[in-house]
Amino acid sequence: MYKSMMYLLVILLLSGCSFFQIRKPVIEQGNMMTTEAVNKLSIGMSPSQVVDIMGNPVLTNIFTPNRMEYVYTYDNHTGNKIVNKLTCLFEHGKLKSIQKN
Repeated sequence: MYKSMMYLLVILLLSGCSFFQIRKPVIEQGNMMTTEAVNKLSIGMSPSQVVDIMGNPVLTNIFTPNRMEYVYTYDNHTGNKIVNKLTCLFEHGKLKSIQKN
């Protein structure tokens, strides 16, 4: 009996917290979109100026070259997943509209 209890105790100690899944990592993906950076964007900017402020877009589609998509997700596994999206539309090489989702 004592031997089996010791084996059980050793197995539980070796498994650590991963056995109970107490700690889950925070997952951040995409471009950080601060309000300061978004407020710096203005109609009439070139695509390179937008990239200088916001960074490289997460989504680039060859079928819509006049569109830049910025996406940021934050998940801390508490049920509150944050998703921020920003779409920049260009016309004739100038920023035409900014859509926040």
